[in-house]
Amino acid sequence: MPEPSRHAPLPPLSLRHSRGLRWGAIFAAVLGTSLLAMFGLMYWRSSFLLFETLDRSVLEQLELLSARPPDMLPFMITSRMNHQPAVLTQVGLFDPAGVPIVGEIASIPAGLIPDGRIRAVRAPEGFGRYWRAAARRLGDGRILLAARSSDEIREVRSDLVHGAAFGIVPAILLSLGGGAIIGIATERRLRRINAVAERVIAGDLAARLPGAEVGDELDRLCVTVNRMLDRNEANVTALSNAGDNIAHDLRTPLTGLRSRLERLQRTAGDGLAADAIGACMNDVDRSLSIIRALLRVADIRHARRTSDFEPVDLGALLREIAEDFSPLAEDKGVRLSTRIDGEGSVLGDRQLLAEAIINLVDNAIKFTGAGDAVELALTLEAGVPAVVVSDTGPGIRAEEHSLVFRRFYRGDGSRSTQGSGLGLSLAAEIAALHGFGLDVTDNAPGCRFKLACHKMTRSGSTRIAGGPHLSSWASPQPPVAV
Repeated sequence: MPEPSRHAPLPPLSLRHSRGLRWGAIFAAVLGTSLLAMFGLMYWRSSFLLFETLDRSVLEQLELLSARPPDMLPFMITSRMNHQPAVLTQVGLFDPAGVPIVGEIASIPAGLIPDGRIRAVRAPEGFGRYWRAAARRLGDGRILLAARSSDEIREVRSDLVHGAAFGIVPAILLSLGGGAIIGIATERRLRRINAVAERVIAGDLAARLPGAEVGDELDRLCVTVNRMLDRNEANVTALSNAGDNIAHDLRTPLTGLRSRLERLQRTAGDGLAADAIGACMNDVDRSLSIIRALLRVADIRHARRTSDFEPVDLGALLREIAEDFSPLAEDKGVRLSTRIDGEGSVLGDRQLLAEAIINLVDNAIKFTGAGDAVELALTLEAGVPAVVVSDTGPGIRAEEHSLVFRRFYRGDGSRSTQGSGLGLSLAAEIAALHGFGLDVTDNAPGCRFKLACHKMTRSGSTRIAGGPHLSSWASPQPPVAV
C-alpha cells in the first residue's frame, strides 16, 4: 500500500492555463501592437503628405488667380473651364454678397471663411463628397474660391485600413492559433507524464515516463526522471525483499523453537516453569503470526494474480462470513448484523476477497465492546457494489485515517490489544490487486470501512485467461491480527 500523499492531485489542465497559449497570446499582443503602431505611423504620414500636396495645389491656384488683373479674372476663369484636359481644381468668383459671377462653383460652401486658409468642407452636389477649399476676398470686395475633391485621398486611407485589417488580424489569429497548438501539444505530453506519475504514486514502481519523442528539453527531463525511478524501484525492491527474506528465514528457527518449547513443557509438568514455558510459546506464536502475515502480504504484492479471475457473488460471500463470525461476536456481546441492499457480482479471487473482508470484520469486532454493534453490508452506489463494515466502537481519529493501512501501524487506542498491525495492510494489498478502493471514514460513533468494487464486466463463467487461480473458500487464510 503506497504512502498517502500530503498534496491533493492537481485538477486537469485547462487550455486557458496553458503556458503555450499564454505565450502565444503575449506574442500576438506584442505583434499586434507593433503592427498597429507601424500602420498608424504609415497611415498618418501618408495622409499628411497627400493632404499637403492637395492643399498646396489649391493654394497655388488661388494665389495665381489672385495675382491677375481684376478685369481679366473672369476671362481667365472661363478659359480654365474650357481647357482640355479638364483641370482638377474648381474655381469660382463671387460678388461681395456671395452671388456667383463665373466659375464651376455655384455657391460658397457652408463654413468656408474667405481668409485664404485651407478648410475641409462638404462639396456641393455633383462634385463628390468632400473638398479641400480656400477663399480670399479681393481688393474690390469680390470673393475668389478654389477647391479640390479629397475623395480619392479618403479612398486611399480606407484602402489602407482594409489592408491593415486583412494583414494584422490574420497575423494575430495565427499567433493565437500557434500558441494554442503548442499549448495543446505540450498539454498532451504533460498529460501522459502526469498519468505515469499518478501510477507511480499509486504504487506502480515499474511505470516510466514517455520520452525520446523529439529530443527536446522535456524528453531529456523524462530520461533523467526515468533513471531516478529505476534507482528508486531498485532500492524499494531491495528493501522489501530484505524484509521478506528476513521473515522467511526466521520462520524455520521459530517453528523449531516452538516445537522444543512444547516438548519441554510436557516434561516440566505443572508449576512456575511450565507457566513460563507457556508464556514463551505465546510469544513465539505471536512472532510466527507476524511472519505469516508479512509473507502473505509479500505473496499478494509480488504475485499480482489478476489473471483467471471469475465472478464472485458478494452477497453470498458476506452471508457466509457473517455466519462464521456470529459465535465470536455473541461471546463478546457484540451485535453482528448483515444488510444486503442488492446483489453484486465482481470479477476477482474469492479466497483473497474473503480474506480481506474477514480482516475488516475481525478488526471491527476486536475493537468494540459489549453492547456495541457491527454491521456487514453490501450496497450499490451508482451501480458499483461496495462492501461496508461499520461499527459503533471507539473509532479511529481523523488524523489516523491515512495511516492505518501502513504496515505495523497501531494507533494509541490499539496498543494494548493483541495484534501486529498488518491486517489492514493485507486488506489494502488485496484491494489494490483487484483495482478496488478501500477507505475509512468516521461512523459517529465508530468507524466505517468501505471496499468499493468494480462491477463484473463479463457474464456467466467467462474468465480472464491465463494464470493460477485460488478458488477455494472452504479453508481461507486466518485473519491477521491488527
